[in-house]
Amino acid sequence: MMDYSPMNNVQTGNNNYPSCWITGGLYDPRVAYWEPAKFAATLRHANPDNENPICMKVDLSSGHFSASDRYKYYRELARDYSFLLDQLGLAGRGGDDDGPGRRRPPPPGPGR
Repeated sequence: MMDYSPMNNVQTGNNNYPSCWITGGLYDPRVAYWEPAKFAATLRHANPDNENPICMKVDLSSGHFSASDRYKYYRELARDYSFLLDQLGLAGRGGDDDGPGRRRPPPPGPGR
């Protein structure tokens, strides 16, 4: 079991771990909320000079399978993708609009 335990295989020193998005749920019956917190703390403590972010999000109202509400699920998925796109350097590369069907108003000019 120790061979595949992520907590026990974190290496200290000069290891540049990749960016991590660690999630947990307060009411998760399978993985208690402190397990992702311990893992994030272990990664941060083992390599304090790591420039890649080690981020953790605990949902205070859901369990193991995240949100059951469809719209909350979409918000969670959007948050996950936003972290991924940010780490790939693709965040903030949109055009002139703020999303489908929502264009920014033109800047104020003379006579407006």
